[in-house]
Amino acid sequence: MMMPELTHEQWITECVARVIARLQQRQHAELTLSLSALAAQWSLDAVLRHASLCVTQTTIVFLHRLTDGLSEDPYVEVVRQAWRYGMKVTLEIDRANFGQLPVSGLTRLPLFLRTRDGLPVHLMARRVAGYGDIVSLPPGYLVLARTVLLTALAKDEIAKRRLLLYRQE
Repeated sequence: MMMPELTHEQWITECVARVIARLQQRQHAELTLSLSALAAQWSLDAVLRHASLCVTQTTIVFLHRLTDGLSEDPYVEVVRQAWRYGMKVTLEIDRANFGQLPVSGLTRLPLFLRTRDGLPVHLMARRVAGYGDIVSLPPGYLVLARTVLLTALAKDEIAKRRLLLYRQE
């Protein structure tokens, strides 16, 4: 059976529809890699198929290297490549490591943090945290650097929002 010839306009319409479908598919695709597999399994093709990267089993050493900007670390370089290509980067953080997180360094980076059970981890390193800083946060964990002071309204809002507060020592 012969396919009818497409006109130039029909061909362009077909191409645009395919590109849009592929972009919509990519928009919801997340590449999940453990930290140990990150450098070995990363390829620039991942950027074409995935809009976000989730790194699991992160370590405190990796987080410090990331915040220090060490370019010789292959894992840090993969995260930088993901950022350069516009990917959303999420790091999975172990709750046992909350006390050792480089909070002020991580807050400066375009990262999303979550625990293994999928709850978001919010970091705060400013001097004073008020109601306005807390009101938009979804339920999850709130890790405060040791120098952060909470206002009374912020404390009330933390309870209302079902945020589990962790203050570093």
